[in-house]
Amino acid sequence: MREFLWGAATSSHQIEGYNDKNDWWEWELKGNIEGNARSGAATDHLNRFREDIKLAADLGLNSYRFSIEWSRLEPQEGQWSDEAFGWYKDLLSECEKHKLKPMLTLHHFTSPNWFAKRGGFTAPDAPNYFCEFVKRVIHELGPRIPLWCTFNEPMVLLVGSYLGKFMPPAEFSPLKFSQACQGILKSHQQAYELIHNQPLRSGPWKDNPIQVGIAHNLIDFYADRHWHPLELLFTKLLRKFYNQAWLDAITGGAINFRIPGFIPGPKPAVSITPKGCADFIGINYYTKAYVKWRPRDKAEGISPDFPVGIAFSRRKEPTSEVGWAIHPKGLGRMLRFASHYKLPIYITENGIADKVDKMREAYLTSHLAQVTLAIEGGIDVRGYYHWSLLDNFEWIKGFGPRFGLYEVNYETFERKLRNSGKFLKKTILESSK
Repeated sequence: MREFLWGAATSSHQIEGYNDKNDWWEWELKGNIEGNARSGAATDHLNRFREDIKLAADLGLNSYRFSIEWSRLEPQEGQWSDEAFGWYKDLLSECEKHKLKPMLTLHHFTSPNWFAKRGGFTAPDAPNYFCEFVKRVIHELGPRIPLWCTFNEPMVLLVGSYLGKFMPPAEFSPLKFSQACQGILKSHQQAYELIHNQPLRSGPWKDNPIQVGIAHNLIDFYADRHWHPLELLFTKLLRKFYNQAWLDAITGGAINFRIPGFIPGPKPAVSITPKGCADFIGINYYTKAYVKWRPRDKAEGISPDFPVGIAFSRRKEPTSEVGWAIHPKGLGRMLRFASHYKLPIYITENGIADKVDKMREAYLTSHLAQVTLAIEGGIDVRGYYHWSLLDNFEWIKGFGPRFGLYEVNYETFERKLRNSGKFLKKTILESSK
């Protein structure tokens, strides 16, 4: 019987602290975060990683998904930090000590400042720089890593950067969106080949087959008014554009990062091998979305130049503390959708912002029930990673939203296990009987 991976997910910039060489830190300094917050020390994971890895193991987890910070490893173009690589080697050693199979994410939203100022992934030579980074990571860490995510939520990153303007560089440019799609897809394809061509493996998981994929955000889209023809049309378009396009592209299907009349298609088309370049599909799932034609609330608009908006909940629906509808059936729908690609599936993120910890236990129960139903229905789901192990810096929301199984006191950095964390630990224990 195949081992099911129970994990928690984190990202470097959100927990490590002291990452001041990337595009997000520069953006934070310009006052773009709610409450004028700055990531600063974040959760001080840089100094407390041994404690945090033990906390993950104490939950009964057998895997840990984390990202590495490119800007710490290569703070200036071509200048590599042995100290930073040494820290990640120590982090891996802690994972090995506590029998937590590592899933490493190469890019989780942040890029080095020097790379961002060259145009980031819109630049034609971006894949060359990214793959030099990947080669160095493989050389230093690769033999010990069985599971790889090249990119975390590329669609969220690119919508935030070039359409919705909630991530740096916060430009509205459909053309740059299209160019960056090409850049990230080429980067992923080349990284996939580099990772699979490693000559040597080592460590406790050296006999595990290497698996490479992306962690893809999926949203359960609905027309706000089921009778409205334009809302129905754009619901269908957004399902294809947002949910489907990236999965098609990495599995050998059509490359179609476009919305007619709004986002241009890539020219020239990116070549992808017929067999694709993914060994698994990572699903980050949180909520549903209602598609609105010409929304009255400007906050729901995708962009000032696009007549369609998005709402993540309706009145009287149960929501998280960030206003996202609690919609477990959507996870089941997304698992069924992803299963059509005939690849193993990992739920690489799923969780809720719930500072007072009143909703998380029910959230876990209802969403894990959907995972069970999917597995019983024959869908190849191989793991569940909760977002997140710790409270952390939640991007433009700052330190307000609390997603952690462990509560973090940001004055003392004390970690405290929430009751929902105890519930997940009990669930994992019972699942192994």
